[in-house]
Amino acid sequence: MLTTIKVYGSLAKFLGQRVFRAAVDTPLEAVSFLRANFEGLAAHMAGHDYKILTGTLELQAGSNPEQLQYPAGEGEAISIVPVVGGAGGGGTGSILAGVALVGFSLAFPGIGAIIGGKAMTALGLFGGGLILNGVSQMLTPTPEVPVGPGSAGDPASNPLSFSGIQNVSRQGVAVPVVYGETLVGSVVISSGINTQDD
Repeated sequence: MLTTIKVYGSLAKFLGQRVFRAAVDTPLEAVSFLRANFEGLAAHMAGHDYKILTGTLELQAGSNPEQLQYPAGEGEAISIVPVVGGAGGGGTGSILAGVALVGFSLAFPGIGAIIGGKAMTALGLFGGGLILNGVSQMLTPTPEVPVGPGSAGDPASNPLSFSGIQNVSRQGVAVPVVYGETLVGSVVISSGINTQDD
């Protein structure tokens, strides 16, 4: 049975079409199919981040790469979507746009009477907000996230990650000591399975 593979954004532009039909069962096979049939695709994909969707389910391939081997449901399409990220311009564009809006609202005060003085004030305030946002981006750049020890590049073991309560069963993680009342995920210290035939 053929599975529909849908690609979006820069990936669709690189491949020249958006929809493919192939005899694949898993997202991993879908990516392998595309890489085998389009020269240079591996290098193109290496420079971008993608999310994988099967039907309406978004796979957590970054933290659980084994999910790429899960079979798609019958009749479900496998979608490969580029993750949109900022250009990392450091806030310069935001500052320039804010200065332009504030300058426009100050340079043409007569237009305020035509369209309403409150609209021009709001335009100036919005421009001021853009300026402050740009300055804050320049003062606080996004830091590189360190990867935890022994994780072979696994971002899930990042010690600075605030991704919610998680239950951890990996070896080598710190066991939290909690004082007071908190909501925390568990850290499995020891586990085992005992099976018996009755």
